[in-house]
Amino acid sequence: MNHKKYDLIYCDPPWDYKNKVSNGTAKNHYPTTSLFNLTHIPIHSIASDNAVLAMWYTGNFVLEAIKLAEAWGFKVRTMKAFTWVKFNTLAWQRIDKAIKNSELFDHHDLLELLDAETKMNGGNYTRANSEDVLIATRGNGLQRISASVKQIVFSCLGEHSEKPWEVKNRLEQLYGDVNRIELFARDMSQGWDAWGNQCPNNSIELINSHFICKE
Repeated sequence: MNHKKYDLIYCDPPWDYKNKVSNGTAKNHYPTTSLFNLTHIPIHSIASDNAVLAMWYTGNFVLEAIKLAEAWGFKVRTMKAFTWVKFNTLAWQRIDKAIKNSELFDHHDLLELLDAETKMNGGNYTRANSEDVLIATRGNGLQRISASVKQIVFSCLGEHSEKPWEVKNRLEQLYGDVNRIELFARDMSQGWDAWGNQCPNNSIELINSHFICKE
C-alpha cells in the first residue's frame, strides 16, 4: 500500500450544524459530516511525524475543532492563526466607486465604509463577520521560515463556504516548500495535493478506511 506523508495539512471540515437553518443552508451546497465520522477519518496515517494542521472553524465549533484535531493526532497551539474578516461579495465595487467619486474625505469615512461592508452573519451575542483558522502540531511541528506573516485576512465572500486563497498563500510563506495537502477540497491549487468529494482530481483516495496515494 502506497503511503505519502504530508508536513502541512490544510482543511475546512464540512461541519454538521445542530442548527437546522444553518445545516440546511450548508447541505444545499455540500454534504456535511458528523463530528463522530470526521474523527474516524484516518488523517494520522498521512501526517508526517512532525506536521502542522491548519483548520478552519466557526465560533460555534470551537470545542469540536479541538476534539477533531486531537482525534487526528494533533495538539492545538493557537486558535487564531488566521482570522478572515469577511466583506460582502460586491464590497470591492462599492469601495472602488467611493474612491473614484471622492466620497472618502478622511480615515473616519474609510473605516465607516469598511465596517458597513463587513458581512452580517448570525450570532447569539454579537453578529459574526469573521472566521478563524487554528494551528495544531504533531510531534515538533514545522519550523517557521518567515516572521512577517500576518494574522488578519481581508477578503470578499466568494461561493458558499469558499475560503480566501490568501490563507494558503500565507501558509506557504510561513512554512515554505513542504509536502502539503488540502482536505475536503473542491478544486486543485498549484503546489498542493488535494482530497475531497467535490474535487475533480484527488491526489489520494480513501478506500476501506485507508488512504491510498494515486499514481
